[in-house]
Amino acid sequence: MSEQDDEPCCKITRVAQAYHIRDIDAKLLQQREQGASLRELAIFFNKRVLSEALDRATQEVIGDAETIYAVLTDDDTDRARQAELRSKLARYDVDIDDVQQDFVSHQTVRNHLNGCREIDTGREPDLDLESGRKTIEWAQARSEGVIEQTIERLRNAGEVADTRTEVTQSVRVACSACGRSYRVEEFLQQGGCDCHPGAD
Repeated sequence: MSEQDDEPCCKITRVAQAYHIRDIDAKLLQQREQGASLRELAIFFNKRVLSEALDRATQEVIGDAETIYAVLTDDDTDRARQAELRSKLARYDVDIDDVQQDFVSHQTVRNHLNGCREIDTGREPDLDLESGRKTIEWAQARSEGVIEQTIERLRNAGEVADTRTEVTQSVRVACSACGRSYRVEEFLQQGGCDCHPGAD
């Protein structure tokens, strides 16, 4: 029996069923194995909920779930900008107050994994160099995909020129001690900054 056929055991299962988010446990576990913390798992789940809500809008919402979630939840975001976004979503029949009521905390994620799925979350998953590299590569690919999708939506809306584009980005890591910066691949390969005694 799939989790969608089960009686809801907690908020995560109930919300996942309401938004037709399939295989949420498998997705959470995949993120967990890639080194995600419980707090990051909660954010991942909340963004999926928001994405599904945006897909149900009466009109196509310009903007991706990642950006909209950041505006709604970042305490440093200007209140006027948040109010403007809420008003825009309301015009598209997205009841953002109801959506945010369906967001979960990291404690809810912990309770779900521990109580409903009998998964031990007593310690953070081990993260070695290879799994860390894969997580960074996944995050970079995801980021590029979000940028490409947003540009495509803007292109369809006539906000940017209808020209062929390709999105690439280069991630760099800067050492706060000496100020030197590295490509992230180089930083990982040499085990940190040259100024650190343990670096090669």
